[in-house]
Amino acid sequence: MLNTDEYVIYRGIAKAMEEVKEHRVVNHRQGEWARGEAHGNGCENRNGFLRTFLRKYQGVSKTYLQGYLDFLSLLLNERGEWLAFLFSDHLRT
Repeated sequence: MLNTDEYVIYRGIAKAMEEVKEHRVVNHRQGEWARGEAHGNGCENRNGFLRTFLRKYQGVSKTYLQGYLDFLSLLLNERGEWLAFLFSDHLRT
């Protein structure tokens, strides 16, 4: 499930990405900030982490951006267990 605001860039994202099973939208222009579980706070929170994380690198090449995003995702999703995750069977081919 993906929760976003009404920004046009998100239109059609559920059709374009099979990972997105459901897309919920809140309309900030109409004063709507949340509808049930649909809100944009999670995205804004992750954006804050991303800016802080990338600030120390003073710019990132588009070539390597996905790698930085993947590593940040690992840090946020695995919390204190990310190092063990790296050395686990998950990365073996």
